[in-house]
Amino acid sequence: MDRDSAYYSAYSILVVEDDAALAGNVRTALTLSGFLVDAVYDGNMAIHALADRKFDLLVLDIGLPGKDGLQVLAHLRDTLNSRIPVILLTARGSLEDKKVGFTVGADDYLTKPFALQELVYRIKALLRRADNRPGFLVELCHGTLRMSVRNQQVWVDGKQVHLPKKGMLILELLLTHPGRLISRASLERALWKDGPPNSDALRSQVHILRRILAEHGYAGIETVSGSGWRLSDAK
Repeated sequence: MDRDSAYYSAYSILVVEDDAALAGNVRTALTLSGFLVDAVYDGNMAIHALADRKFDLLVLDIGLPGKDGLQVLAHLRDTLNSRIPVILLTARGSLEDKKVGFTVGADDYLTKPFALQELVYRIKALLRRADNRPGFLVELCHGTLRMSVRNQQVWVDGKQVHLPKKGMLILELLLTHPGRLISRASLERALWKDGPPNSDALRSQVHILRRILAEHGYAGIETVSGSGWRLSDAK
């Protein structure tokens, strides 16, 4: 996986599209770009999923069975009070249709048929703006830990720490979402394009990272048994 895809591998996207073939194509394209993707096929399922789980972005068709996409979007903004970015998908391309979508709370609008790669580009742009950071994150901090992504440097309590390349990438993903569980699958996709060389490869890399940070006084990487890792409040 390239660095760009690795950056996005901890972002979770919900796709709501009643055309199963299109939903499958969108899901595949986003997964190949590094995202974590779920898909549902009607408005009521979307409302349930949005209330039950946290997503970073919503790809939402307007013409859905049950509650339509605009009703789902209104529920997201007004009832769930969520500000996550939303891209509307629709065959309706008039200026008036777009005005309605943006008024309800959409962040972007893509008219069918569309190129899957264009959707990927728009999603990445929205996530960068939502993070309020241009391109890749410039500096990440958590407690006494600080990373310059641009320069690939790490400090604990102001003292520089030298990490191997894979340790840097693991730490960047953890720091991008402090406190959030980053799954084993997400980390493996980020570190090895064609899959890890063996079942213990990721565990070994996390062990090396944890050991080096501990030598410098940082013990904030928490293991969630059977699931993955996250940064805790430990210093």
